[in-house]
Amino acid sequence: MYKIEVKIDGQFINNFSNDSIYDLVFLDLEFWPDYLQIQGKAVQKIYGYTITRLLKTSKQQYIKIKFLEFESEENQLVEEIIKDIERFKNKIFIGFNIKNSDLITLRNRSKVLAIHSNVNEIKLFDFRDYSQLYGYKGLNGLFEHLEIKVNKKIDGSYFRKNPRKVFLRKSGWIDILLNMFEYCLEDAAGYFQIVSNWNNKNPLITKNMIINECLNYSELEKETSLTLIDQDTKIFSMQNFQPTSDQLLSSLTVADLEALIVKIVQKTLKEEIQKLKHDDLLDQTTQMNHPLKVFV
Repeated sequence: MYKIEVKIDGQFINNFSNDSIYDLVFLDLEFWPDYLQIQGKAVQKIYGYTITRLLKTSKQQYIKIKFLEFESEENQLVEEIIKDIERFKNKIFIGFNIKNSDLITLRNRSKVLAIHSNVNEIKLFDFRDYSQLYGYKGLNGLFEHLEIKVNKKIDGSYFRKNPRKVFLRKSGWIDILLNMFEYCLEDAAGYFQIVSNWNNKNPLITKNMIINECLNYSELEKETSLTLIDQDTKIFSMQNFQPTSDQLLSSLTVADLEALIVKIVQKTLKEEIQKLKHDDLLDQTTQMNHPLKVFV
């Protein structure tokens, strides 16, 4: 799997709720429709996810983004998502349409993959539930409503259309993957700006606006499972999306993130072009070091 972890310094103010800012966890899942399992009917599978929160010790924003490298790793990804939720079971999970999209898909995939959680309920706040009341449409509309500048270059349909090109190493797959990382980083960098700007346009979130949602699928249906393959697939983990392994990204703005990503993409592609001159293309898929390793 591919992973980016970023820590950002900043002035984080809670103008969102009376709860501690450290109790807020933003979660966003990415899906793609698989038409191969059931002919004529797409199955929503989880391709990646973003989780971001504030670290109490360092006062920094922590962002983790993870994507599949192979389709067979989905069970491992779902297990990690559930473990992250279990770690923060007493916190409030926040997202746009998290209740009727992300959580439903997570339960469905957990059921199919026979993955069970030790947490039965989690606390949620869904921005979509209040979109008409407060006058915004979609996550981008919320950013605009709160006067948060996020320069989105691609829309969410990009994730539904392109994952298989990454799995199969189709032409341009590196660019596709990097675009996905950039898309998620831009959103994640704006999440705690929502927390800071919320009360400028909207009233504070109250406890009765926080809902409890079931995380597990029915125990009676737990027997349903999916045969998994390639359990020993090698995992590629990008430990830090940073110029050096011991240097944190300080005072990073959305524009800074975009500029950094562009520079790294250019460096990556240049190095890969040089490597391709010496490697056999037929052996490249299984033998060459993954291009994104240069990020470490």
